[in-house]
Order: sequence, then C-alpha cells, then structure tokens
Amino acid sequence: MNLSKQTPAAQPPEQEVGLVDWFMDDFWPRYGKQTSYVLAGIAVVVAGFAWYNNDRVQQQGKENKELGQALVYYSDDKLDSAEAFLTPFVKTSHSRLVQDKAYLMLGQINYSKGKYDDAIQAFSKVDLANTKEPLISSGAMHGLASCYIQNKNYPLAAETLEKFASSFGRRSASPNERVAGKEVVDLSPAVPNALWKLTLVYRELKNPEKEKATAQKLVGIYPESRESFDAIRLLAQIP
Repeated sequence: MNLSKQTPAAQPPEQEVGLVDWFMDDFWPRYGKQTSYVLAGIAVVVAGFAWYNNDRVQQQGKENKELGQALVYYSDDKLDSAEAFLTPFVKTSHSRLVQDKAYLMLGQINYSKGKYDDAIQAFSKVDLANTKEPLISSGAMHGLASCYIQNKNYPLAAETLEKFASSFGRRSASPNERVAGKEVVDLSPAVPNALWKLTLVYRELKNPEKEKATAQKLVGIYPESRESFDAIRLLAQIP
C-alpha cells in the first residue's frame, strides 16, 4: 500500500495557515528417541504441523483475495464503497495480518473524510508493535499522530511521533552508515516526515529546545530529504 496515501504530504512552512490546516494536505516459531513409537509420534506431530501451516497459508491467501476488493475501491478513490465493504469485514474473524490491513485502510478512509475520532479507533486496532510488518504498523501509527494533530491534541501527537521515530528509525548521523554496502535502512520511509511533524508539534507546544533539536536531527540524519530543506528554513527562524 502506498504510504503517501496514508497521511497528508508535508508542505513548506510558508504555506501554513495553522498547523491543523497544514496537515489537511504495509511465523511461525522454530522451534530419536529409542523406540519406533516415539519416532512415529514425532512423524505424526510434524505431519500435523505441516498440514496446519499449509492450511493457515491458504486461509490467509483467501482472506487477502477477499480484502483485495476493498483495495480496488480505495485505489480508485471510491471511499464510500471501500468503507461499506470494510465496516462489516473487520467485524468478522480473520488472521491478524489481514485484519490489520483492513483496519489500516479503514482508518485512512475515515481520515480522508475528516472523521478523525473514527480514524483513531481504526488505527488503534492495528498491532502497532509489529516490526515484522513495518509498513502496516508504521502506517497506522503515522495515521494516529496525524489524527491527534487534527484534533489539536499536541501532547499525544508528540508522544506518538516520538514512539514512531524510535520504533521505525534506524539511521543516525554517522557517515559510516552511508558507505556502500553498509547503508542502514529505516523500517519505514516515513521517518523524515514524522520528525518534521514532530518539529512542528513542538512549536505548537511552545518547546523551542525540542523543536530545534528535532529539526537539527532531521537535517543531520536525512539531509537529502524534502523535509530537511523545510527544517533548514525553520532553523533559520529559531534564535
């Protein structure tokens, strides 16, 4: 799923009317003995595990195919149709991953419609700690932060964005990380945008120290990002 559709794209500070207005714009664990009975027992367990695992994969594939209809609606900007499909879908039992995908999509639809409280409910149903599927968990956390900003709940927005940066950011300002073959990659491509939003949230909270420190972190770690250029202009305005 394209993350650019999950939260509004950042705009330069010069275009701000206010921060709220400015923000309008994607296991299994691993787990003879002497007699043939024990060996046979092990064989039965292994066979049963293989059957169960295969059945699980097939079921998840079926659920993903079903969810694909909502994705088609969503990709075509048919948000009402996507919402009508997803609302009953999430009320039935599915694998956790498929359910998370559905809630992520439903949260973004509600966000797009300005239904921020409903979006918060949907995003909050996603497993936000699942770093094995970082595009999904990070998308939901990013969406949550955007909803809190729209609701002017800046303390909770700051808390969520701080958690986002620590959970999904892996890069640092070390030049060694940019040596070919040693590049460090974040778990989400939206980390620079989250740091930029966090910078502006600190501004709303009247915390110039954290505002400046976060802007400097953004420039130091992501100098090539669009958000970095915005942060440089912002830093020029901070005493």
